Amino acid sequence: MGTSTWHRSPDTEAWRRVRELYAQPDPSPPEVARRIVQALEPQTRSGMCDSAVVTCLGRVVEGSQSVAAYGLEATLRRLGVGAEPAAVQMAAGLRTRAEELIARQGLASRFGDLALEAVGTSALAIATLTTTGAGVMELPLAAAEANFARFDREGELHDVAALFVGHDLDRTFRYFVSRDVSDFVGGEGLPTVSHASRLEDAVAAHCRDTWRQLELSEHEGLLSQTLGTAPDERAEMLRPVVADATAQGLDVLGSGGT
Repeated sequence: MGTSTWHRSPDTEAWRRVRELYAQPDPSPPEVARRIVQALEPQTRSGMCDSAVVTCLGRVVEGSQSVAAYGLEATLRRLGVGAEPAAVQMAAGLRTRAEELIARQGLASRFGDLALEAVGTSALAIATLTTTGAGVMELPLAAAEANFARFDREGELHDVAALFVGHDLDRTFRYFVSRDVSDFVGGEGLPTVSHASRLEDAVAAHCRDTWRQLELSEHEGLLSQTLGTAPDERAEMLRPVVADATAQGLDVLGSGGT
């Protein structure tokens, strides 16, 4: 599959078409993402929806439900983290719990590692989604609580799922780009390491933005059962949500859109 950190992408015609963009001046982030989608092998697409990834989604959804049910301070205590800064502590606590569950159940995978990163970044995004003026470190606990809780209270957990998958695509495509671009630093397309880093960031942001186009409302019923479902059962219950959301995201990226 070529997903180990020390591997380059597979030596196929489709991946060669991705790599040729890195040698061209000003590679287009949407075009890079589009060609990567075209190059993905079936087993890679399947791996992007594996049990570790589903477990990560479940933890983020559970976080919103827990805050709605018990409040943010109580949720942070349950996660075993401090209360300030609230958004950062929530992100760290959710990631740690997801990592522990993945390890306990023997689910670790390359795509699971990337999804763990998405747990943290998506939790921070949720905490600040409707807040302006305060940075994540200064965000009041009450504001973070309101942002986390509203998705469950308003029947919009499918937006939490969409946001998580957008961040997961961010981390995954950033990885796909990073494993090849070092070979092209110094060339016409990526003259410096900074150029390569900016391309990774731009591709990742392009992928992350797909979350607003994911239509997952049909899964609201499943998502609403997350908090009361045992972790092993939850993984099977939420697998269709991750599969659907990831497929939709890849379709958007494969069309060159955001």
